[in-house]
Amino acid sequence: MAIEQPISYIETNSASPEYQLTGSFEQQYGILHIEKNIKNSQLIRQSVYWKILSSLSENKNGLSKYLGSPALALNILKASTNKFVFFDIEEMCLKQIAVFVKKLNINSKITYKNQDSVDGLIGMLEELGTRDFIHVDPYFIHHTNANEHSYFDAFCLAMRKGVMGMLWYGFNTIKEREVLHNVFSSQTNTSSQTRLQGIEIASILLNKNILDVNPGVLGCGILIGNLSEDSRQSFKEMAQEVINLYRDSTMFDKYPGELKLKEFEIQI
Repeated sequence: MAIEQPISYIETNSASPEYQLTGSFEQQYGILHIEKNIKNSQLIRQSVYWKILSSLSENKNGLSKYLGSPALALNILKASTNKFVFFDIEEMCLKQIAVFVKKLNINSKITYKNQDSVDGLIGMLEELGTRDFIHVDPYFIHHTNANEHSYFDAFCLAMRKGVMGMLWYGFNTIKEREVLHNVFSSQTNTSSQTRLQGIEIASILLNKNILDVNPGVLGCGILIGNLSEDSRQSFKEMAQEVINLYRDSTMFDKYPGELKLKEFEIQI
């Protein structure tokens, strides 16, 4: 986002802007592992992402607060972006974002939508263009709503229109990943000029049927479209850096914590 500087930013599943870090096993394997090893990564240490986290007054003596995607986007884009749209079916999440926005004094730039964001996003597409950015991040991107529309459907429609965007998805088994890739294949159009870049990070235990620990998800991926070469390269470099930081790590002091990286491209 810092590279692209969109005119508008739309997020489909906003959730909370801030989270308190309690030192749970999940957090120790996640963001706190990154913090513990940050000295080994100049790339992450110098990123806008890390600078924002480190700048929080609560984090001066180490991370105790984490920012969700709405707060990160607002901090990065508050000076350059004209409009933010936050969707969530949980009204409390939108109220929490409103409290955070008030601190930044940019209330006039924000629109809150307490509704189904699949049809909400589809309904916005006519007014979106190549300088707008959508962030789609539900867990189940392929489940359809009452109108038989899915998040992946809405994302593909936006990408074909030239809107900039990123879609996040998660999976916990090889089978779940295969289901998602079959969904991707259903939208494939080899004659199309619209290409999506896929990057996946997954635990090396993904196919081991580990049931007694839960890091959140054992694998996740992003699809990005209509971004600059600088942004595409930045995503790849950051993903590889995360892989590097998890070498020789452990998950919950019990299992190997190493990660693996996969890249792919689809035409839609």
